[in-house]
Formats: sequence, C-alpha cells, structure tokens
Amino acid sequence: MESLQLQDIHLPESASIWPLAIGWWILLFLILFGSSWLIIKAIKRAKQRKHRRMILSKFEVLETKLKTNPSNATIAEINTLLRQLAITYYPRIEIASLTGSDWLQFLDKSGDTHEFSRGAGRILIEAPYQLEKQLDKQTNKQSEHKIENLNINEFTPLIKNWVKKVLRSNR
Repeated sequence: MESLQLQDIHLPESASIWPLAIGWWILLFLILFGSSWLIIKAIKRAKQRKHRRMILSKFEVLETKLKTNPSNATIAEINTLLRQLAITYYPRIEIASLTGSDWLQFLDKSGDTHEFSRGAGRILIEAPYQLEKQLDKQTNKQSEHKIENLNINEFTPLIKNWVKKVLRSNR
C-alpha cells in the first residue's frame, strides 16, 4: 500500500472590506446626505438669527430716537424698515405697490391686528403730511411742532410686535 501524502489544510482568504455591499453604500450615502442637510440648515438658521438681531437692533435705535426726539423723519425711517422687512418676507409684487390705507391693511393682516388702520399705526401714513417745524413769527426761529396723533406708548409696541411676528412666522 502506498501511503498518501496529505497536504496542509488551505484556509480561505479572509473576507475583505472592499468592495462594499450595496447596503453599506446606501447607508454611507444617507449619512453624508443627512449630515450635509443638517449643516446647511444650521448655517441658514444662523443667518436668519443674525438678520433678526440686526432688524431688532435697527428698530430699537429708531425707537430710542423716536422717544427722545419724535420727528416725521424717524417715523418715515420706521416705515421704510417695515417696508424692507415686508419685501424680504412677502412677495415683492404684492408689497411694492402698497401705499396709504392699503399698506396699513397689509400690516394689519400680516400682524393679526387692526391697530395699524384703526389705531396708533395710522401715524405711518399721517406723519409725512404734518408740518414738522413751524417758524415762530415773533422770534424768527423755528419751534418744534408736536406730531399729532402720535402715542409712542402704543405705537412702538405695535411695531415691535409686528416685526417679531413676521420674523417668527417666516422661519
């Protein structure tokens, strides 16, 4: 009898990580897509917060200016700020042409109030047509003219609430 020569046991090669199975590719894609989406969302939110802080700080400067020295120019600046904010967050085609009572009705509708068209907010369309300074005929000097129908204690919270509502609702 002849003896058979046995050879060593050949072990199979260890499993390689490459190429990845389709499930791993899908998981990798989902992780990359999800993390990219989260990063973009975080950047967008940071920009919105910065914009919101900037708008509120502009308004606070105008509010202080209005309380210390109420003038038609300050009310016009507040109106301009409101218009810029509205054009930013609402369709330009709807906002750009609004004037007078139509503008106030838009502010009422978007702010869920009636105080613009029926209350303290009317000053936005009335103030530009009021005389700001009058010439005192006896002393030949200009005297300050108080803006009629301006109730700062109602007007400034109304504007601030509208600004916050617009910024909050359009995140």
